[in-house]
Amino acid sequence: MDNLYSDFAYDDAFRTMVVKCDELLIPFINYMFDMNYSKNAQIIRNANERYLDQQGGAQDKRITDSLLKIRENDVVHTYHVECESKDDTDGTIIVRLFEYDAQIALDRGEVSLGRLDVYFPHTGILFLSSSDSTPDKMEIVMHTSGGDNNYFVDVMKESDFDLEKVYENDLYFLLPFYSFNYKDEFDAIEADEAKQDEFVEIYRGIIDTLEELVAEGVLSSFSKDVIISLINKVSYKQLMKQKQTQKKVGDLMGGKVLDLDIIKAHDDGIREGISQGISQGISQGEESGQNKLVKAVELLREGVDKEDILKQGIDIKTIELAEGIR
Repeated sequence: MDNLYSDFAYDDAFRTMVVKCDELLIPFINYMFDMNYSKNAQIIRNANERYLDQQGGAQDKRITDSLLKIRENDVVHTYHVECESKDDTDGTIIVRLFEYDAQIALDRGEVSLGRLDVYFPHTGILFLSSSDSTPDKMEIVMHTSGGDNNYFVDVMKESDFDLEKVYENDLYFLLPFYSFNYKDEFDAIEADEAKQDEFVEIYRGIIDTLEELVAEGVLSSFSKDVIISLINKVSYKQLMKQKQTQKKVGDLMGGKVLDLDIIKAHDDGIREGISQGISQGISQGEESGQNKLVKAVELLREGVDKEDILKQGIDIKTIELAEGIR
């Protein structure tokens, strides 16, 4: 693959949201697999390293983009989702998906006398780039002596989603990759200053919408800042040859939020919450610490003094963490 479009930047953006942003992940899973999980559904993340058995007893270590379980109403489903920045023109992607799925199924297998039960996950793929030949659904057919068995891989294509459709379906998960819809126009945009400004205005509109969603309580400040940071990182990688456009987008996005240190601060806040919960005998310490951090950031951004924040029951350590990300 062309070094200009390094998969690592896109994989990192995808995994960041999968691992850190439940409120972005659940609507994405709902749409891809036609589910209806509530925002309170429990996400159980699994190790994404898989060891695929090879001939001669060797093992090949692979890393999946996401392997997780979702539990709601005592029902648990397993999901395996991959993110691809290129089309599956040679069939290698669907082969890799089956390799992963088979190993996942085997890892979860149940053995009894003369019988092995294997459980394949719900599998899906997000294509950041696609073409007219990209299938809307992929199929894996296993031909066995007992008959044919098949299962489907659900497909989403970034190109199918304009901003209106993104917002209608709460698919904020797709926003960091929105620039893929313009990648064939990058050179033309770079050559025309007016087009550069129009391109930047698209992102200014995204920021305005995200801030409105936060104000309405639809989206957390944390998720908003992660989305903006990842938009900045993905667009920077994509626009390596379009320096003027890259700079204009970077000036806008980079000025709105600090780098992904916000995630470190978020994690520190969670750890602080756990510590507080233990010391105070509060079982919900993690949630308490996270909520206090978010509240402290919001109050600091509103210009509230530290002393007044302390009066609201937020400790000084949490306030200091909030100062680092406001």
